[in-house]
Amino acid sequence: MHKQRVLTGLVLSLVLLSGLLWGGVIFFNCLLFAISFFCLYEYFSMAFQGDRIFQTAGVLLGLMPVATSLFAPQGLNLSFSIFLQCTGCIIIILLTYGQHNDPFQQMTRFLFGILYIGLCASLIGLLYRLPNGNLWILFLFAVVAAADTGAYYTGKTIGKRKLCHAISKGKTVEGSIGGLAACMATALLSWLAFLRAVDPLTLVFMAVLLGITSQIGDLAESVIKRACSIKDSGHILPGHGGVFDRVDGLLLAGPVLFWILYLSHGSSCFH
Repeated sequence: MHKQRVLTGLVLSLVLLSGLLWGGVIFFNCLLFAISFFCLYEYFSMAFQGDRIFQTAGVLLGLMPVATSLFAPQGLNLSFSIFLQCTGCIIIILLTYGQHNDPFQQMTRFLFGILYIGLCASLIGLLYRLPNGNLWILFLFAVVAAADTGAYYTGKTIGKRKLCHAISKGKTVEGSIGGLAACMATALLSWLAFLRAVDPLTLVFMAVLLGITSQIGDLAESVIKRACSIKDSGHILPGHGGVFDRVDGLLLAGPVLFWILYLSHGSSCFH
C-alpha cells in the first residue's frame, strides 16, 4: 500500500508539473473539470447511495459554476450559476418530496455537495486566470502536497497526541505541525525556483495559511465519510483512495489563495 501511494503520488506530480508548465489553458480546463466531476461523483455516491437521480443531478448541478469559471468568468455569471444550483436543488426536493423520511436533511446534504465542491473548484478555476496563474496553481499544489506528506510521515514517526480523535483517529498534533513545517520549506523552495518576484516571508505566511486550511478541508471530508460510514471516497487512485480523498485539502485551500491574490492585485482581471 505504501509503495502504491508513493508511486501514484510521483506519477501525478510529474503529470501536473508538466501540464501546468507546458500544457496551457486546455490542459488546465480538462484537469479541473475532470477532478470536479470525480469529486462530485464520489460525494453523491456516498451521500445518496443507490439513488441515481440525486447522484446524476448532483454532478450536473455541481459542475455548473466550474464550467462558468472556465468559460464565462466575467460579471455576475458565477453568482447566476450558484442561483441556478440552489433553484435546481429546491425543484428536485419538491419533485421527490414524498420519497424521503426527512426531506430537509436530504436538501441540505444535496445543497452542501453542489455548493462546496462546485464553488471551491470554480474559484480554483478563477485562480488560474490571475497573472502568473499557472505558477500560483503550481505553488498551491506543492504546498498542499507538502502539508499532506509532512503530516503523514511526521505523524507516523513521532505522532502521539490526537488532533481530532472523534473525526479522524489517525491525525495527530505532531503530524499537523510537521505538515506546516513542510509547507514553510516548500514556500522557500518555490521562491527560489519560480516565484522570485514575491517576498519570501509573504510566501511563507501564505503557505502556513494554506497548510492550515488544507488540514481543515481534510477533516471536513472525514466528517462526510464518517457520516456516510465509508472509509474511502473511491478507489480510482491506488494507495490514495478516491479523487476526493486526494484533493480534499486542495478544494478549501485553493479558494483561500484565490482571495488573497484577488484582493491584493487581481480584481482588474475580471472586469
